[in-house]
Amino acid sequence: EKIRRLELERKQAHKSYLQFSRDAQKQQQVPASHSQTAASLSETDSARKELDLKLQSAEARCKVLEKQLDYMRKMVENVKKERNVLMENEASLQSQQTSSQIQREKLEKLESECQKLSQTQSLAEMKLAVLEQRLLKEEHERKLVQEKADELQRELDVSVRLSALPPEETKPKKTKTSEQNELASGSLRHKKMPFVAGTSTSQSHSVHANVQSILHMMKHHQPQLCERVSALHRSGCGANKSLQKDFSTPSSALGKPGSLSADQSSILLCDLLLALQDELGQMSFEHQELERQIEVTQQQELKEELQRDLERLLARMEEKEAQIMKLRKHQQTVRKLTQGSLDDDEHTATKPSGIKAPAPSSVKAKRKRRKAATAQNNLQLLRETHKFRSSLKQDDVSWET
Repeated sequence: EKIRRLELERKQAHKSYLQFSRDAQKQQQVPASHSQTAASLSETDSARKELDLKLQSAEARCKVLEKQLDYMRKMVENVKKERNVLMENEASLQSQQTSSQIQREKLEKLESECQKLSQTQSLAEMKLAVLEQRLLKEEHERKLVQEKADELQRELDVSVRLSALPPEETKPKKTKTSEQNELASGSLRHKKMPFVAGTSTSQSHSVHANVQSILHMMKHHQPQLCERVSALHRSGCGANKSLQKDFSTPSSALGKPGSLSADQSSILLCDLLLALQDELGQMSFEHQELERQIEVTQQQELKEELQRDLERLLARMEEKEAQIMKLRKHQQTVRKLTQGSLDDDEHTATKPSGIKAPAPSSVKAKRKRRKAATAQNNLQLLRETHKFRSSLKQDDVSWET
């Protein structure tokens, strides 16, 4: 507003200056021929002087106004420059704030990723520790099974040597009922099903005990190991007794390799079946544990990983059930074969009273053929059992706890 007022005053002064100059020129152009009086001349002189003074004052005021206008223009330009600088500073501050916000968001993302990586690392370390423990236990189990296989192989070699001895013309002796009872009790002991968590259909009772410690003992206790050691001990004692009896009485040795190999194969199949059932029970316990962890966890990634582990565990449980069914079918075939061989032996050993025996030569030939056939069947059965066991050990069976 001040600048506008100064501009208006300058324009008015310029107009008055032009007006005074035009009046002066008009007065100079007046012809000198006109007669003027002295009073009029003095008035014109005084008016001219006043006009000159006004003109000078107007010029001075115009100069002052021009200087003020220039100063105000400079001030306005400085203010505009300062405003531009302030705008630039504000823009730079806003850009810095946006960049700092972006960096803060990146830092938060990196922190969350670092936490996730630390959690996954801890889970991986826990899984690695569990896998190491499983590998150690699996190695121990394999050593035990290998020792048992070597023992069975030695007994098989002994039975082959005894079956290769020349038979004598003596009647085969009946086996003792105590050994049969011992083998029957051993087979019944091995036929006991392992405990599987969550499969009991009976009513529950209030038991004052630490359930966690009981579950820990059930998880880490493996009854098949104790039964394997006892079976090895019994088979070793039985082998020593059979060796002594065979070397002392060679006539009774011809009927024992078949029964010994059949008992060994049945014990081996029972051990494998118990091991597979125990693994299935442990897998069911792990299945319940994974379901509980999935219900408890709230992180989506961890829940998805646990669900993938659960699917893999279900696939392994299905494979284990298929292996158990296959092993049971094989056990049934073995029982049928052993029952058939025992029926043949009993038929050859027992004779009805009052019937005359045939000629000695035909009896000897029949006995030789039958004993050779039963020994060959028993050897073939034991070889198939060993082959089935080795295939399970190499490909299918994984000793887990």
